[in-house]
Order: sequence, then structure tokens, then C-alpha cells
Amino acid sequence: MLGRVATGILAALILLIAAPTAGAEDPPTIGLALGGGGARGLAHVGVLLRLDELRIPVHYIAGTSMGAVVGAEAALGFPPAEIERMALSVDWRHLMADRPDRRQLTYRRKTDSRNSLWPFEFGITRQGLGLQRGFLFGQKFTYVFNEPDLYTAGYDGFDALPIPFRAVATDLETGEAVVLDQDNLMRAVRASMAASGAFPPVEIDGRTLVDGYLRTMVPVDAVRDMGADKVIAVHVGWSPGELPPAGVWNVPTIVLQANYILTWANVAPDLALADVPIAVSLPDVPLFDFTQAETAIAAGRQAVDAQREALLPLALSQEDYARWRASVGRRRVAAPIITRVSVENLRHVDERSVLGRIRQVPGDTLDFAGLVRDLDRVFELGTFESVEFSLPANGAGRELLIQPVEKPYLPWVVNFGASYRMNYQNRGQIQFLGRLARREINRFGGEFRGDLALGSLHSVHAEFYQPLDPSRTLFMAPGVFWASHDETVFDGSYQLGSYRTDSRGGHVDLGLNLGRIAEVRAGWWRGEIHSEAQAGFPDVPTRTDEIGALHLTLGFDRLDDSAIPHQGLAGSLRAWLARPSLGDDLDFGRYWGHLVGAASVGKWIVQMRAQGGSSEGDLPYYHDFLMGGLRDITGVADGSLRGRAFAMGGAGVLYHLAGLKLPYMPQWYLGGWMDVGNTWQEPEQATWRDTYWGGAITLLVETPLGPIETGYGHSSIGRNTIYLQAGIQFAQPFNP
Repeated sequence: MLGRVATGILAALILLIAAPTAGAEDPPTIGLALGGGGARGLAHVGVLLRLDELRIPVHYIAGTSMGAVVGAEAALGFPPAEIERMALSVDWRHLMADRPDRRQLTYRRKTDSRNSLWPFEFGITRQGLGLQRGFLFGQKFTYVFNEPDLYTAGYDGFDALPIPFRAVATDLETGEAVVLDQDNLMRAVRASMAASGAFPPVEIDGRTLVDGYLRTMVPVDAVRDMGADKVIAVHVGWSPGELPPAGVWNVPTIVLQANYILTWANVAPDLALADVPIAVSLPDVPLFDFTQAETAIAAGRQAVDAQREALLPLALSQEDYARWRASVGRRRVAAPIITRVSVENLRHVDERSVLGRIRQVPGDTLDFAGLVRDLDRVFELGTFESVEFSLPANGAGRELLIQPVEKPYLPWVVNFGASYRMNYQNRGQIQFLGRLARREINRFGGEFRGDLALGSLHSVHAEFYQPLDPSRTLFMAPGVFWASHDETVFDGSYQLGSYRTDSRGGHVDLGLNLGRIAEVRAGWWRGEIHSEAQAGFPDVPTRTDEIGALHLTLGFDRLDDSAIPHQGLAGSLRAWLARPSLGDDLDFGRYWGHLVGAASVGKWIVQMRAQGGSSEGDLPYYHDFLMGGLRDITGVADGSLRGRAFAMGGAGVLYHLAGLKLPYMPQWYLGGWMDVGNTWQEPEQATWRDTYWGGAITLLVETPLGPIETGYGHSSIGRNTIYLQAGIQFAQPFNP
């Protein structure tokens, strides 16, 4: 009996001792709410790095805007060090530029940028004038990360990711906060960061979504609703008392600060709901200055250290943290088998134009890298805001659903532009430009382009460009033209007078595209040209000539930029063969060509240019070659040298002085240029011993409306001049 009592007492003691261990609570689940803040959002990378060093696990993540970008990477199981590497390796200037790499465009699309047109579009619709929905389309951002998991994971819901994830956006129509928890992960991220005015809205499930910061700057509620016991909230935006970077109050800083104050009214209640609020101080990092990634990451680390005491109770032992980290490591998503390829959302573009650029076929395993290249080819058609894809389930595999978003102002697109050219030896020349275009009229890619110029030159040129086969290698391009302009005639630096030419007619061109680099054309041009002297120059006869000529061109283009090239080479060879058998009143030939190149090393850009031409037969005076001006025998008045033959070569450098390397940010360059050349009345008189040289020192500013350049030039003729020009394209030959 006594033994049984002793045994019972011993058992009770064991239970009493064991009870605290058995009843101990499991460690709390931790949620991380990452707020928006543009470039400041890179501080989230520093937060993740420091939490990893403190061994604090994260079981749930919700993000807004840049917080969604960093949060999605963490949710996929990328270790913080890898996320830091990706953030520091991104070329943010290239990323934020909408246009594909110019060197990869078709030759036809490269020609779009050779005039001084501004990078803003308008449209003509049945409802009237249509505008862009954002300054940037954001296509490049969609595929910036070369990690297929970002694009193929999440279709079974974001809870299936290594760390459950939510992206928060705002419904533009209702103003409601929208928590995205499934489908295309990268599209959800894009919706969350579609800053109003900067990026166009994103359509998901019939809702028009924009940046989540409008309603939920720091998504504490979203991560709490996922099941988190403790919430760490990270705010990287403005905080009370934070002064503008310059510390000066003016109209821009006051307006910006007012917006920050209004935003803080939404942020403060969210932070109050968090268990550990972390506010990152980044007063010297503007919202769009992504070049300060290292500064932002360091500030994130420091902000975590400021809350170290509050965070340490959430830390795990080294062994437990290692087990948790292993449990949320990357789980590679197997590339799916594509069972069908289709396209949706098209109204003005033939779907065959899109599908013809998708090389993925049913039965293939998804080739993500190849698909991204295909989507770039679709985007370069120029009719879409963005081109995305989804992978909905389809039988034993996935359907590849191409989802381009057409520009809302199609089908007719309008561009405007302007240029100005002046030196004190000439009167200023101003030019206003307009273009009306409609692309992808049919499945082969037919397009209409109409150009209007008013100013020093009045002209109209309309062309219908029609590829003749699905590969768009062969094409036909009929067109009509009209032009009128005055040309000054010089005797040295003295202006003798001027004459006017008026021309009109039409042409039919046949051509061949040589890959994406070059184009060959042969065209028959018919019409008439009338010329007559203006006041002060009676020696020029009044004449009207019939035009009947064969126009041959061979052009190639591998420049990265047509206005201020940094890399690449471009050139052309042209011939104008006027023959009575073709309908011309005269019998002559005109041959010319140009070559432009550029290379960059660090902040230095080296540029070169060469051009030349000759003629034979009865060349009329209005077809003389003209030279003179900046980079065309610098220091000589514009168009003051003329003859039946010409040659010129030149080279120069530009040094990048200042400018944030982001879209629409001015870039300042200091440059120097030297050239040598001349014109001759007869081709057989041409000799390099009879040439002039010129040089210039220039200040060039690259702006959203084109380059603006001013400088001082001097020539061996003994002439000096001061230049000012805007919108003039360096890559365009002066003798077209």
C-alpha cells in the first residue's frame, strides 16, 4: 500500500515538473509588412539582411509598391544576400526606359527616332484626343529579373510560396485597397507599384489597379490577416520632421512636403497597429533616385538596429533558425509543358501579328528566356503599353496566354516635335514637326505614316508601308510628297541672296529588310520641282523641271541612340538617278553617303562622322551639296559651302558632367569636336589639299525633348561663331 502511495506521489511530482514544458507556447509567427517609397524601398533589402543576422524568422510577407518588389523576392526563398546582389546589379536607367534596346529593333522602328520628335504620344479615337496613362509603360521592369520563378510561381496561390505573400494595390475606380494573393506574381507586383502618372494601371480580374500606397502605405492589416502573431512594419517614406534634401522651402518642396503629410495620415495608424514599427530615415534619397541603392540598404540596417531591443525577443536559437531558413529555401518551380498558345485583349491589332512573334509551340517545355525575347518583339510593334503572359491550367500542362495591353488611344497615334538651329553668321532656323501614324493595319504589319513640317522647311510626306510576306522581309512603300523651302547662297561669309524651291509628286518603293540591322530600297519618283530667285539674287533662273528618277538606298543602323549615340555604328549609301527615260527633264546622277560611330569608356563618349558625295551629268543648282555648321566644317556658316562634290570627316568627345541616370532626367556633357572637309564645283577638282578644318567646344544637355547644345566654333577660314541648337540629331546626315 505504501509502495503504491509513493509511486503515485512520484508520478505527480514528475507531472508537475514536466507540466511547464508540455504547456509551453510555440514561438510566435512573425509577419513582415514592407511599405512603399520608390527608390527608398531598397532599404527593405537592408532590413532583410539585418533580420537574417539577428536570426529573426519571417513567416508571412505583405508589401506595397517597392515593398512588394522586395517582398516577392523574399517570399520565393531568395536569401537576403542574393536579393542585395540583384538590387545592386540592376541598371535602373535602362530599366525605367520604355523603349527596347534600340540596337535590337527592326530597321523600320529605328527610323521612327531619326526626327526631332518628343517622346510623348497622343491618339485620335472616336471619343476625341487620347493621352498616355503614364509617362512610363514599365515593360522592361516586368522582366528585369532573370528568375523564372518570379513569373511561373504563384498560379496556385501565393500561400504556396516558400513564405506566404500578399501584394497590395488600389482599385482606381472605387478607391478600395485590393490584396492580391494569386495568379501572376510579377503582374501583382506591377499593380502594387503602378504609381499614378508614372506607370499605367494594371488590369487584374476586371479591376483597374494602381499603386497600393494610395490606401495602404504599410500593409499591417494584410499581414495580420494572413495569421501573423507579431508584425514588424517597415516604413521607408517621409516621417514628421524630415526636411527636403536641399533644406530649402520653395514651390516644389512645399508641394512635395504637403503630399508627404497627407500620406502620413494613412501611415501613422498602420504603424500604430504593428508590434515592432521600423521607420527608415532617408532624407537625402529622392523617390526616383535608384542610383543610391547602397545608401538605402545601409539605412535599412541602421533602422533595424534602432529597434534591436524590441526585436531580440523574436530571435531563434542558431539551430532553430537554421531549420527555419532551410524550410523556406528556394523551391524551384518546374517549367511547365505548354499545351496551347493563345492571345487576348486585342481590338486594333491582328492576333497573327502577335502569335507570329511567339516561338513557343504546344508540346514544348516553357523556355522562359526565349519567351521574354518573344515578348520584347511583340512590344516593339509600338502598339502596346505592356505585353505580359499567364499560365492558366490546361489539361496536363499549362496554356501560354499572351496578354498584351493595347495603348488606349489607338488606332491613330500622333507625335509632335521641334528643332532650332542658329549661329550668329545665319538667321535662326526653327522647325515644327508632326506625325500621324497607324500601325499593324493588317496581319503582315502594314502601316501608314504621315509627316508634316512647318518652319524653315514646309513639307508633307505620306507613305503606306506594306510588308509582302509574313516574315516582313520584302515590302512595298508607295507615297506622296510636297515641300517648299528657301536656300541662302553665300560668297564666302557674305550672303548674296536666296532662292526658293517647291516640289511635289509621288513615289513607289520596293525594299528588302536585311535582318534587323539594314534595309535596301529602290524607288521610282515622279513629280515636278519649281525654283526661282528671291530678293537680292537675280542670277538664279526661274525654272520648272519634271522629276523622273530612280532613288536607291542602302542603310544600316546599330546605334544605341539616334540623338546622342554612346555605342554603335550607322551609315547609308544613296543614289539619285535622274533620266529622261524615267520621265525627268534632265540627265544626271547624284551619289552620297554617311557613316556615324560612337564608343563609350566610363564617363567619356567618343564620336566620329564621315560623309561624302559626288555627281555627274547636268546637275541643277538646287541639287548642289551643301555644307557648313556644327560638325559639318565647324565655324563656317550653315550651308555656306556648296558644290557638285563634297567630303568631310570629323571626331569628338563628350564628357558626362552631371545628371541622375534616370528617364527624363537632364544629362550634362562638355564636349570638343574637330573636322576637316570642303565642297568642290566639279568632282575631279576634289583633293584633301584643298580642305578647311574646324573645331568647337560645346556644352550639351540631353533633355526629354531632345538635345540642346551651345558652343563656340572656329575654322581655318578665319571665321568664328557661337552655336545654339536644339533637337538636331547627330546621327542624321546633313545632306539627305
